[in-house]
Amino acid sequence: MAEEPQQPTQSAERAGRRRWPRTFDALAVPAYRNYFVAMAFFLGAMQATMLARPILAYDLADRAPIVLGIVLAANNAPSLVLSPFAGALADRVSMRNILIVAAGLMAAFAGITALGVVLGVLEWWHVTIIGVFQGTVMTFITPTRRAIIGGLVDERLLLNATGLHTMSHNATRTLLPLVAGIIFARAGPEWAYLLVVVLYVLALGLLFLTPVRGVGAARRRSRSGSTLEGFRYVWQTPVIRTLLLVGFVVTVFGQPFQNLLPLAQDFLEIEADGVGLLFTFYGLGSLLGSTTAASLGDFQRKGLLLVGFFTLFGAGVVAFAASNWYVLSLLLMLPAGMGHSGRIVVHLAMLQTYSEPEMRGRVQALNAMMGGLMPLAILGITGLAELFGGRVALGATGGVIVAYGLWEMVFSRTLRSMR
Repeated sequence: MAEEPQQPTQSAERAGRRRWPRTFDALAVPAYRNYFVAMAFFLGAMQATMLARPILAYDLADRAPIVLGIVLAANNAPSLVLSPFAGALADRVSMRNILIVAAGLMAAFAGITALGVVLGVLEWWHVTIIGVFQGTVMTFITPTRRAIIGGLVDERLLLNATGLHTMSHNATRTLLPLVAGIIFARAGPEWAYLLVVVLYVLALGLLFLTPVRGVGAARRRSRSGSTLEGFRYVWQTPVIRTLLLVGFVVTVFGQPFQNLLPLAQDFLEIEADGVGLLFTFYGLGSLLGSTTAASLGDFQRKGLLLVGFFTLFGAGVVAFAASNWYVLSLLLMLPAGMGHSGRIVVHLAMLQTYSEPEMRGRVQALNAMMGGLMPLAILGITGLAELFGGRVALGATGGVIVAYGLWEMVFSRTLRSMR
């Protein structure tokens, strides 16, 4: 296990006084509190963009379905290639400064898009190209915003701090797409993108209140800062290998679930508004999962907790696929979302706990690199749906996750023993 970072006694004492529920313990640490508020705006801008970008391209292409696939693939593709380099950069320079530069670039991209709409010169392929640049910057954002947490709080608060970060992500996921969608429909896409610019600028300003290097940052480096060192470190560290394997299975088979909920239109006999409500209930379940994980404090059986969360997610997906009653399907979104989000919180916290401080960026980047495989996974699952129907395709993905969870529970002593 990585050496526990040093944390000022004053911060630890503040967390120990329990002036608020355990769920919010990490907010007693000033450095983390400033970061948390900044990232609320940062994540909100990300969520608003995730709604505005594909809808804008879709409208500009006269609602051609293939354009949606092209836009999503273009945005996710850079992750598979650039993630290892993003992690190496995060381990070599100030993570806060990376996020500041990223916020500035993302605000600029949103501003360019808004200007293109106002001038009437924007085409769908322009949106796609801008999406490639946004996806490139996002590749550097994802591992950095996760790895920086380990430098802002001590190990005792890692699970709580990671849970709060994910709670903020889920809260913005529930609210900001709705706000951006209303603005997009009633005022125009340029105003939705202006909202994105404002949110990124607010985040950028608040990030200056975050320490350049957290109190838990390594004071000396015993390893090189190369990209290949990240792969070498993972190969030589069985605990990290096991955790990344968990991330691979759940990301490839589970992460596409939310994107593929439109498949439920056929077997639940619902329309787009019904799918939208499924998203809402999934978001509520995700918020519940991250809140639960954050409230557990320094839980001592994190390996079993991780297995429990992602097995709950898989079981929820299987039950959802088997359901013929829409109301029941809505309710099943809650445990599915709870298991998915809880797994993310525990998984990210464990990756930080068991990684050496100077390797956290690269480990988080290799974990994020799994997202680059999502387009292939989506193509495979939709191909299965084409042959056997959406119910079978979704049920199969959930079944794989449940089976993997049971296998880890029975045969993987490494994961079960992790604390």
